[in-house]
Amino acid sequence: MTRPQPVEADTCPFTILVDGREKAPYRFNGIHADAAQRHRPLVITTMWCHLATGDYTIGGLEHLVCVERKSLADLYSTLGQNRDRFEREHERMAGIIQRGGRCCVVVEADWETAIHLPPPQSHLPPKVVLRTAISWEVRYGVPWHFLPDRRFSEIYTFRYLEKFYKHYRKAREELEEEK
Repeated sequence: MTRPQPVEADTCPFTILVDGREKAPYRFNGIHADAAQRHRPLVITTMWCHLATGDYTIGGLEHLVCVERKSLADLYSTLGQNRDRFEREHERMAGIIQRGGRCCVVVEADWETAIHLPPPQSHLPPKVVLRTAISWEVRYGVPWHFLPDRRFSEIYTFRYLEKFYKHYRKAREELEEEK
């Protein structure tokens, strides 16, 4: 009987910077490469640092991309108690978007849960969450993605950063070719 050969891993071509204030950081384990790379496991390097904006970004591209992560309890708490700070974060993200970058807020709960099952300790009306998400997306251009759970949110965050990196690299290569 032949033993299966170990699957060789691919290394992600960028480092994900994680804000040092993240209380429950993503580890980005168990994520695989695309079909073109035969779905091999990805080794994703992360580094803790102080980020001025967002919780996750790409090393060297902090000025162009970020993801702000919120658990449902954190979202309710932030909108109820630290609203001004969170709005200033949106202002900084809007600046990144105006420079041609991309930012988003990832919420670890779907809309139905966020509206119909708010955290029990929160006294914030769910309509405030809904209306703030809509208002700030319109005002600042920062989309809020309400996703089914933490794991899906982690994978989404990685794929968001990965797609930005690929588009950024392609645009840089096209500029080099034009020279």
